[in-house]
Amino acid sequence: MSTLATHVFRMPKVRGALIALGTLVTAAIAAPAAEASGVETYATVSDRAEAIVTVSFVLRIKIEGGGDREIESEADCLMVGADGLVLCSNTELGGYVSMLGRMIGGGRLSASGSAAEIMVSYDDDTEGTPARLLTRDTERDLAWVRLEPEEGETLPAGPFLDLSADPAILAPGDTFYAIRRMHRFFDRVPVVVEGAIGAVTTQPRHLMVPALPLEIGFGLPVFDRQGAFAGITVMQTPTAEEAQSLMANPMSFLGSAAKAGDMVGGLILSAGEIAKATALAREIIAADDAESAN
Repeated sequence: MSTLATHVFRMPKVRGALIALGTLVTAAIAAPAAEASGVETYATVSDRAEAIVTVSFVLRIKIEGGGDREIESEADCLMVGADGLVLCSNTELGGYVSMLGRMIGGGRLSASGSAAEIMVSYDDDTEGTPARLLTRDTERDLAWVRLEPEEGETLPAGPFLDLSADPAILAPGDTFYAIRRMHRFFDRVPVVVEGAIGAVTTQPRHLMVPALPLEIGFGLPVFDRQGAFAGITVMQTPTAEEAQSLMANPMSFLGSAAKAGDMVGGLILSAGEIAKATALAREIIAADDAESAN
């Protein structure tokens, strides 16, 4: 066989070998970059946990005909202003008590829970700052608490989540990152929980539905890959009429357990809804402050 023929015969094999080698080299180079990207994303989102504060309180439960109870509790909430305004899930601050009354009692059981003796603290603050529950939005599962330092003391200087920043808009299929904090036993280390949006609702409001249940609690922040705020986890409770319908027939309720689960948890209230609700809450708080001053 001639030299030229030999080269022609071998060229496809050489070309294939070079392509295969190039693919391996490219994969070897790209793999660390992809891994670093994931690490950077988790680091960026984890830094947002600085705005998560601990709200400790005494939950005072009132049940008609069943006596009163007091339970020491705490919740993770978000500092949302340099003025000491804190955003919480209403459910986490005792709102679940009235919801259970509607569900269990078929709308006939009167039960309520209120947070008292509230203290708010950042991670490095062991004592905390006194605070007061000012207003709630039960439909959106939101509640606002404000720090009220003792006379002569100042507000603690700490990071807060700026609700006026451009929000992240998540659509079905998008990846999101929620943050929760572990128990004090674990030094309240922040944990990033990754998920995907499975659906977006317009009724009763703009809510994002995780493809899989988060099971991390309520009032916790959710971000996109760049660390932009997308919303918080909330519980959407049924009305008294819906609760009666669900509980009227236990067997029917069991058959629709998944749909009931959609109503009572695992949803993300959008950042836009939160910003509007907080702006309205500030107006209500300012009006109440003005009335108290007169």
